[in-house]
Amino acid sequence: MKRLFRRRSKVLPTIGPYDDVRELCESLGARRGRVIELVAMPLSPLGMSGLWLAAADVDIVCYESGTSRPHQDHIILHELGHILYGHAQATEVADALAPMFTALDPGVLRVMLARRHHTFGENEEREAEDFAYATLALRRDPNDTTPLMRALEG
Repeated sequence: MKRLFRRRSKVLPTIGPYDDVRELCESLGARRGRVIELVAMPLSPLGMSGLWLAAADVDIVCYESGTSRPHQDHIILHELGHILYGHAQATEVADALAPMFTALDPGVLRVMLARRHHTFGENEEREAEDFAYATLALRRDPNDTTPLMRALEG
């Protein structure tokens, strides 16, 4: 587990405990100067649970709409790992899927990275999974009242 946190900390040196994956993406997007837009959609018919589309000034993370919130959070963080580690681009796949995303200019669409093992090398998939697990471990427990109690006892 220490190895996972060391690798993650090279990518996200300022991340600490957080409350919500969506808020984390918003914060990271602001820090990077590239919005991270999250889109829930039915991806399982395509044989994937998440994908990343990189446009000129926005990263779009699509995640499976028909699964639990914890699974969605994991998918989002997995794709975020691909983004932050700068994993290999799969432009031929992006070009093939571009017509499905008509709101994006195909000339602007640069990369699509799907959570499918044949799209990434094994090391990239492992790295994205490790990132997701390590980052999930930093999420604050919503039932933890310790910070509130410290403030009240102050």
